[in-house]
Amino acid sequence: MSSSRRRSVWAPQMVSSALGEDTDLDREIDAIVKLLKEKGPLGAPTIRRELETRFWGPGRLRAALVEARRRGLVRRIGTRTFEATDA
Repeated sequence: MSSSRRRSVWAPQMVSSALGEDTDLDREIDAIVKLLKEKGPLGAPTIRRELETRFWGPGRLRAALVEARRRGLVRRIGTRTFEATDA
């Protein structure tokens, strides 16, 4: 039986496809960089726990770490360990 109803998807925040509108990403990156500067190199599980990233939404920590690395604010120093750069 075929249904013509649209399915909706729940997201913890509004989803946008436009570039440059994700102000939460900037805030999340700032929080990660600040934590790494204060505490030194940390593994992803510690970052997740310290910043309580489970409230950010699915995939947000990974996206923030990827973007922070792309911007040169964070570098990977191990398999899942990160440190802030001097940038």
